[in-house]
Amino acid sequence: MTDYLRAVIETQLIGAFRVAITMPLEHVLDRIKTYKQSRQGITYLQSFREIKGARGYMGLYDGFYPSFLRNMFKQYYRWPMMIFIPSFLKEHIHNCSLNKILTGISIGMFESCLITPFERLKTLKMTTMSTGFGYLKYINLESIYVGFRIQTARQVVSWTNYLYWDHKIRYALKEDPSQKLSVVNVLIASTVSSVLNIMAVHPIDTLKTLVQMESNKVYRSISLMQAFQLLFQQHGLSGLYAGWQARIIAYFCQATLTTPTIDYLERHYGIAKRNDK
Repeated sequence: MTDYLRAVIETQLIGAFRVAITMPLEHVLDRIKTYKQSRQGITYLQSFREIKGARGYMGLYDGFYPSFLRNMFKQYYRWPMMIFIPSFLKEHIHNCSLNKILTGISIGMFESCLITPFERLKTLKMTTMSTGFGYLKYINLESIYVGFRIQTARQVVSWTNYLYWDHKIRYALKEDPSQKLSVVNVLIASTVSSVLNIMAVHPIDTLKTLVQMESNKVYRSISLMQAFQLLFQQHGLSGLYAGWQARIIAYFCQATLTTPTIDYLERHYGIAKRNDK
């Protein structure tokens, strides 16, 4: 029990440190990415000029509070879940790939229930250009969970995709499961997992932004498949992947810290201790 408690505390501290280190850059990238998604067809330079023109340089940090709270809140459950769910499933499911997929589904469904309100607030702040806390006028008990279905789809796809490929790539780069990843292998694993995650998740993320922003209610009244078709018909593949360049930089920054961290935790507390690939 002492080892498990130590692991929980250690994972939470590591997660909080990661947020503190990456959040200043990550938020600016997310800010520009979200605005570009909401204003389909504009360039990054236009996005920057419109944000700066409306809110000054501080506009780049619109939505920082809900985004920071969301990210810090996630550290209290996601790291322990990433380690302990696979360890528990390992006793019953001996296929590590299926283990990771089931872990991703579990975390994604659980997480979407908790973070949808934060995502809604962040998207409203980033797309309304309101000053202060003026964006809260759009929020009530009925609307706080707008976009819950697509948020759930995004989280499940993101988690299953990341955990599956991260596991496959990391252990493919190792000669032994207990071996520590080298810096070069961390960069390789981070790059490949980032690219694969962007390819799978970004179209859903774009739709999530369009659903959760206040001035685009048409996307809320149709199914996910209809929303994909509508966006593709109006803006093509570039519309689905609007802002992907900013997102992949943020993903890579996250992955370069997440990959060695999860590798360390698995070697000390998780499935790598008795991994069968």
